[in-house]
Amino acid sequence: MKNLIYVLTFTLVISIGFTSCSKKDPCEGLACLNGGTCEDGTCACPSGYEGSLCETESLPKTINISSIKVTKVPTTKADGSKWDADGTQPDIFPVIYTIKADNKTVDVPFWTSDLIKISASVDLQHDFTLIVPKLSITTVDKSYAIFLFDKDDSNQEVMGSGIIFNLKDLIKGKPATILLDCTGCKVAFELKVSYVF
Repeated sequence: MKNLIYVLTFTLVISIGFTSCSKKDPCEGLACLNGGTCEDGTCACPSGYEGSLCETESLPKTINISSIKVTKVPTTKADGSKWDADGTQPDIFPVIYTIKADNKTVDVPFWTSDLIKISASVDLQHDFTLIVPKLSITTVDKSYAIFLFDKDDSNQEVMGSGIIFNLKDLIKGKPATILLDCTGCKVAFELKVSYVF
């Protein structure tokens, strides 16, 4: 009988030992990336990241543009004449267009600034820090084009060529400022942006 009690006790101790040893931390060996934290063996990703290890940057649902800075303005029209008919400096405003499926043909205006910089000096940068109307892009993986226009009385004239851009290609690392420029472009822009995931 005494031997039976020892055997049962030994079996119970071994069984408890195996049970407690088999409970492994489910997060052991799991390295979540980009600030992710392990919870019960699964990575909980911070806003803006996804994937089993938080290794992939998510596309935002919306990109809000809070400021547009015009960093290059052509000094004259292509023929060398001044922008405004009365010889004054141009009255400038930015316009963003959607692009057709071929990714190179301008489609329709997506956003037009209600604010116009009157007699904007062509050798300076110009800030549109008040964005009216509000400018939010919800289709992030689509191409757009940005142009600078001169308003001369009732006429509007494009100043140089536009710049085609796809925000999906420009937001890696979630920069707060996006530069839109190209070799040979007569105009250039900086966009101040924020992201909604």
